[in-house]
Formats: sequence, C-alpha cells, structure tokens
Amino acid sequence: MIKNLVHHKDNIVTISETMNCLDAIEILEQHSLRNAPVVDATNTLYRGNIYRYHIYKYKFHHPDADLAQVKVTQFLKNTTRVVHENDSFYQLIFAIRDLPFIAVLDKENVFTGVIQHDVMINYLAQAWVADKSGYVLAIQTRGEKGELNKLARLVNRKADIQSAVTFEKTTYDTSTYLMVTLPEYLDVSSVRALVNDLTRRKYDVNVVTL
Repeated sequence: MIKNLVHHKDNIVTISETMNCLDAIEILEQHSLRNAPVVDATNTLYRGNIYRYHIYKYKFHHPDADLAQVKVTQFLKNTTRVVHENDSFYQLIFAIRDLPFIAVLDKENVFTGVIQHDVMINYLAQAWVADKSGYVLAIQTRGEKGELNKLARLVNRKADIQSAVTFEKTTYDTSTYLMVTLPEYLDVSSVRALVNDLTRRKYDVNVVTL
C-alpha cells in the first residue's frame, strides 16, 4: 500500500556518495532543501541522509576547513531508517516518526524513492475523510468484550461512521478511547442526541466540530 505514496527517485533531488560537502550544500541551498538522500554512483543503493545543519555545524566549529575536501559520507544520518515497498502503513508510521522523509527500498533493497512526511499526513487526512467530516467523537472505552461492535451500532443509529480509530492507554496518562468521524451534513441536534444517548450509558464523550 505504501508504494502508492512514494516519490520516485527520478523526481527528487539526490546526492551522490562521491560528492563533497561544498557541492552538496550548493545543491541543498539551490533547491531550498533541509536534507536529501545520499545514493551510490548508480543511483540504486541508499546510503543515508545528508542534512544542511550538520555541514554548517562542522564549518562553524572548523572555520578553516575546505568543504570541497570533505566527503558527504562523513555526515551520513538515518542510514538504517528505511521502509520497503511491501511494508504496511503501520510500519511506515513508526519508521518515519520525526524524519522529513524516509527512504523506500524494493524487495531487492534497491532505492526506489522517498515518502515525505507531509504526504503521509495528507494521506491520513484523506483516509479519515477529514475534508468531508463535520464532527469527531472521542468516546472513552471500558475495555469490555464486544464493546467496539456495541458502540458502532449505537453510533450508526444516529449517523453514518465515516472513519474510526482506537487508542490504548499510554505512559502520557491517556485513556483508552474510540474516535469516530461523522459526516458534515449532520445537524447539531442529531449529534447532541447521540452524545446524550452515549452519556446515559455511562460513556464519557468529547465532541469536536470540524
């Protein structure tokens, strides 16, 4: 599935592992890039990421250094932070985390391109039908057997569920809950009736109007 989110390597800026830092920084600045993937001379093997920050930091601490004599391989980062085309979206989320993009490899470990962080977020927004949703209900759950089916039936009595996702307890002192998005055509009275019904059944519900 994540293969559909890939920006192919022929359509992005890459840095050759044979390049020096002066040439690399010129390319990054020219394209206003924070970082870029570093590849081998054949453009098939992913070596890691090169960041402008690390080159500038090195120059700051070594003002007399000639960047034309420093290879980009000295500053490679994220060398093992990759996903494969056949990986699940679940794997992508936890692999990309704080990266601006993540490298994508095929089953032969050949570099095929990158998935950008903002593309992943845009995909989530579309998958959750955010642009056509009017309300989000966050329903705190109790962990009872069959509870999700029960809640889905209760919500469906009043409205169509456009998307749903569950959250478990975390170390951030958050509760378990079910988050459902409801269509924008629902009127306020219908949403209020649904919330009242859930509240009568001892569920804590937070409503967000989009």
